[in-house]
Amino acid sequence: MHINVRDILSESVGYSRAYKISGERPNLESLELTRDIEGEITISRIDSGLLTQGHLESELELVCDRCLSTFTRPTSVRFQQLFAEEPGDEELPIVDESIDLALLAEQEFLLDLPIKLLHAPDCPGIPDAAGKYTKEDSGTRLQDQARIKKGNPPRGRT
Repeated sequence: MHINVRDILSESVGYSRAYKISGERPNLESLELTRDIEGEITISRIDSGLLTQGHLESELELVCDRCLSTFTRPTSVRFQQLFAEEPGDEELPIVDESIDLALLAEQEFLLDLPIKLLHAPDCPGIPDAAGKYTKEDSGTRLQDQARIKKGNPPRGRT
């Protein structure tokens, strides 16, 4: 997802150009895409480099945190990002007069994910996991957790 920005860099401050993104499926390090990335971006020339803003959408393959099954989830993100030839902490680099949107897309898709990945809100988890683990460990900690979940008051002082 490289875009050559040589022409934009040679323009005066305030110049902008719109791009349509379609059919892009970069190899992302920490996410698996199941559908090509689609979207639109606008790149504007500013004093310190380039300002990109727009939206991207795709579909991700994820693993449910409760039952460990794989599922797909559509994602759509809006972003605004600075690019500079000498980037600071908040900017991404312009390398060989081009910008790479793959890293930006990966960051935005990761930030869009919920804290708990569930394939369905009422996912019951791994079948018979509660019975299996409480039978193997008869420790009081698991019994206390089961009592709390059932709504029984704890024994002893509070």
